Amino acid sequence: MFKKYFAWSFDDGLEQDKRIVETLRRYGMGAPFHLNSGLFGDKTYEGRIGNLGMTEVPAARFDPARRHLLPYVPHFRIPADEVCQVYEGFEIASHTRDHVNLARCTEEERRAQIADDVTALSEKFGQQVVGFAYPYGTGAKQGAEALRAAGVRYARTAHTEGGFRFPRDPLRTNLSCWHISGRTFQRLEQFFAAEPVDDDLFFLMFAHGYEFDFGTREGNWGKFERICAAVAERDDVVCCSMGEAFARHGRPCE
Repeated sequence: MFKKYFAWSFDDGLEQDKRIVETLRRYGMGAPFHLNSGLFGDKTYEGRIGNLGMTEVPAARFDPARRHLLPYVPHFRIPADEVCQVYEGFEIASHTRDHVNLARCTEEERRAQIADDVTALSEKFGQQVVGFAYPYGTGAKQGAEALRAAGVRYARTAHTEGGFRFPRDPLRTNLSCWHISGRTFQRLEQFFAAEPVDDDLFFLMFAHGYEFDFGTREGNWGKFERICAAVAERDDVVCCSMGEAFARHGRPCE
């Protein structure tokens, strides 16, 4: 019998993840948290335009009391001595060691950024890291070989997929929806109505934790809670992490 899977996906390892983890636990939901092992504890502020984070300013150079052209929210990464406790029980995945754009790296740099991060995270969390998210959503073409060499089995892009099929190429796993989309609940209703008649279906919802602090119509904590509640009440949807969804589906993490 074919099934329907739902997973969240979060990037950067931010302080906002503490509240996210509490909410996911409360609703029985899963997610990979894509971390940068070289940036634990790093502090910046994220400036937004509309619902998109557009620029980062190091905390040492940011004055919260000053009037800024853009509205800013904290983009503070969880320190190394806290991450294991914060993410206990959740899937940990790679996001490169230093959050680099793989499309702009040399092959040697790509291999180092991916392999170093996978190794460091696997050792720190005591779990084999098999997932990845492309920083800035780019580099799928350039990074595939380095990902395979590091043992990565699936990788998330920033592109939105029209349907809900599992990807033919797991290293190019597209989103079903981004949290800040104005079509979020429409997409969910389409997923709920879809019937997995000849294959499993998969809904992948993506967000950065700082986007919930935006307080806009589409980027806010209340919307996050409503999404979790809507999915959790469905008896026909399996809530899990991305790695678990691929494993249960039978590829590529069996």
